[in-house]
Amino acid sequence: MAQCYRKQPFFDTAPLVGGCTTALKFLLPVPMIPAREMCVRVSLIFGTNVETPVTRAYLTVLLSVALPAQAMTFQTRMEDVRWQVEGDQFACRLSQSVAGYGEATFVRRAGERPAFGLTAWDNPMRPGPAQVFNEPPPWRPGTAAQPVGQGVVANGSQAMLLPYEQAGRMLAGLASGLQPTIMRSSLAGGESVRVVVSSVGYQQAWVDYQACVSKLLPISAAQAEQSTISFRSGGSVLSDDAKSMLDAVLQYIQAADQLNEIVLDGHSDNQGNRLDNRELSRQRALAVRDYLMEKGVDESLFSMRFHGDRYPIASNRTAEGRAANRRVMLRLQYN
Repeated sequence: MAQCYRKQPFFDTAPLVGGCTTALKFLLPVPMIPAREMCVRVSLIFGTNVETPVTRAYLTVLLSVALPAQAMTFQTRMEDVRWQVEGDQFACRLSQSVAGYGEATFVRRAGERPAFGLTAWDNPMRPGPAQVFNEPPPWRPGTAAQPVGQGVVANGSQAMLLPYEQAGRMLAGLASGLQPTIMRSSLAGGESVRVVVSSVGYQQAWVDYQACVSKLLPISAAQAEQSTISFRSGGSVLSDDAKSMLDAVLQYIQAADQLNEIVLDGHSDNQGNRLDNRELSRQRALAVRDYLMEKGVDESLFSMRFHGDRYPIASNRTAEGRAANRRVMLRLQYN
């Protein structure tokens, strides 16, 4: 169950109730706590007789005057915070379960920068723009909150997705001991909903996450699906860089469940005559095919075309342009 805390705790940082109540301006309980039980709990805090009118009178004042309206806050208790790191050569995930709400996850995919995702079991936030900021934990009073930017709350279980710019600021905030926080008005109206990602235990989690990231492939799935293999002038021998690129593409080929075809388009610059250039483009496509076949790729998957110098992607008037034109375009096509 979610533990509800005031942004600036009235009773230290311990939860007042095992849920939240709008009567206390925290969160709505399910079910509402009876007045007598509430008197007992408050009386235990203040050490007064639970049966005295003074206790009930004080509780009335407490509810109606002492506590201003507060946000509905979802945050895992400090002793229950658990970071999880998992991944493979394609993606690494750093996640934390947020008690009562769902899960906050930082994902870095191969060849890409990290992004942030917030999933909800039953999202109480109203769809629309939300504030995102890094706020200090209760034990660091006086530390200023840092704006992260704005995100958009969506309907459904995938409550929010944030790109690298915001995700990077959130990770930097965690590294400095701050707590990334998302705030948006509730579906019920009135109160805001706050989802807090705790920084407790983050330092070790970051070390484990970086160990996973160091093993990611150098290219993304999108890059593997449409790759460019470059060649030296007049040659069809694969360079070390070309082999490294093909080794990364091979990982995606081997992991693909529904790969239908590998299309190879050979090209050349305009140096020499057209017949020689077409033959050179053929040799380059064959070099790529043969390398992948040596690694275990089925020959029947390949489809090859040889274009010579017919389709340049850059000017052949410069050395840089000619280097760009000497290439094999590799495309992975799926069912």
